[in-house]
Amino acid sequence: MDIGLLRTFTAVAALGSFSGAAQRLNMTQSTVSQQIARLEEHLGKQLLIRTTRRCRLTHDGDELMERASQVVALVDEMENAFRPELSSGTVVVGVVDDSYLFAPLTRALAEFVERRPTVNIEIRAGMSADLLRELKARNIELALLRVDPEVERAGLLQTSKLVWISAPTWQVPANGVIPLAVVGGTCNYHKVAVETLRRAQLQSRRVVTCSSLEGVLEVVRAGLAISVVPEGELRSGMEIVSDHRLPKLPHTGLKISFSDQEPSLAAKQLARVIEHTLQNQVPLRRQA
Repeated sequence: MDIGLLRTFTAVAALGSFSGAAQRLNMTQSTVSQQIARLEEHLGKQLLIRTTRRCRLTHDGDELMERASQVVALVDEMENAFRPELSSGTVVVGVVDDSYLFAPLTRALAEFVERRPTVNIEIRAGMSADLLRELKARNIELALLRVDPEVERAGLLQTSKLVWISAPTWQVPANGVIPLAVVGGTCNYHKVAVETLRRAQLQSRRVVTCSSLEGVLEVVRAGLAISVVPEGELRSGMEIVSDHRLPKLPHTGLKISFSDQEPSLAAKQLARVIEHTLQNQVPLRRQA
């Protein structure tokens, strides 16, 4: 079997579109379609269902994706063993600004650097929306992003509960307007909070805007406002709001995304180390 067909298939499956895979692999969209057709003909199975905007895996496609990813990874490792110069240079990584992820990420990076001493890593932390723009501009090669698990199901590393957090003494104000502390710019958690409250016919106002999630957590700890975060960000001096008037929040997902150009061997290797670490070692809740 042509390994190139498997690379094309895994790119389409990961990105959810033929056009995205074509951009990443530096191919035309018709070439991508032809390669997928060749693979389906060779295996005698339909692997993808195409819609007007995206494509999704069939049951057979799901099974192949698991095996194909392993095969492509093994080929990459073999190339690295015989041609180590392919796994060198600098990898620029975007990381969503969730502080409870930093400890396992540091372990993953330490493991990677020990095994790949010729690779330099540059980390840029920020909000998912900002990192996504950096990916599209090709300023970073891969990013660990927060996504809606109902929309971005392919490639999810984990899902987490979003929760309302507050100081232990906080209560809903008498006027019913919910005070929020948020990260400035394109904060997805703020959007989720406002939209969830709006659907529940509750008013809110932005009381404090901080430049980082750490600042938001300190504002919450001081009792000035409440906020929305993944459950893993809960710290000492805070609690999950139990007031029944606050509506239930959705879940959030975590996944690795690449820019639309073909990722370097070093970037793909780093992504696999991060995936393994997060899938097996991230604690649900942090206390600090």
